[in-house]
Amino acid sequence: MEFPITEKFRKFSATVKSNLSEILLLDLNISDNDGRFSLDTLARFTEEEFTALGYDIPEKKYLDILNIDTFHFHAWFEVDGYSSQIEINIEKVYNNLTLLNYDEKLWYDDQPEEEKALWKTFRSFDTRPEIGDGKMAVFSIQEGVSPPNEPAIYYIDRAFYCKTNLTFVQYYEAVLDMIGIADWQLLFSEVSLKDPMISYKYDGLKASLEALAKAFPDKDYSKYFELLEARWV
Repeated sequence: MEFPITEKFRKFSATVKSNLSEILLLDLNISDNDGRFSLDTLARFTEEEFTALGYDIPEKKYLDILNIDTFHFHAWFEVDGYSSQIEINIEKVYNNLTLLNYDEKLWYDDQPEEEKALWKTFRSFDTRPEIGDGKMAVFSIQEGVSPPNEPAIYYIDRAFYCKTNLTFVQYYEAVLDMIGIADWQLLFSEVSLKDPMISYKYDGLKASLEALAKAFPDKDYSKYFELLEARWV
């Protein structure tokens, strides 16, 4: 069974080491079964995690995601006067595919009850622990939401949050292009970057994309610039 997302993560280390000036931390852990789930492992996972929410046996594209155990990348990124810390910290998705036993208090006591109820469904899966700025991607795990209807992915920056239009596969594909720049998830949302509360993020994202385009000239970042301009409304 071929896992294309898994292979992209495997190749990521070679890509960044040849292009970034300083690698501070790079740790990749993919299931050590040569890209394959044994029937026993899959059966245990299905019984213990998926069936609690009424999931069927995962499709191949979900096994690809589940094959990525953990992935952590943290570096200092500097290109032509632009400098910033960047970080990706992909956590074990399958540990959080349950309505029970969440162990992070992401919500705030003074949030409106409706908003707090939504935040209690959030499970983090991409964080920035070394940078420690509170930015993260989460998915909302709710009863009755099962493949092919994936949990919705949200972006959180402290008290600010927004829903993205990304699936897990799309998120992982984009994260390897964005390599951990701040706020890239906003490109895949419906927010307006002209909102005075977050308008400053437009210049930051533009500068980050320009730096990425210079650092990785073989990649086509035009679609990301188009997404950025689409949010300037």
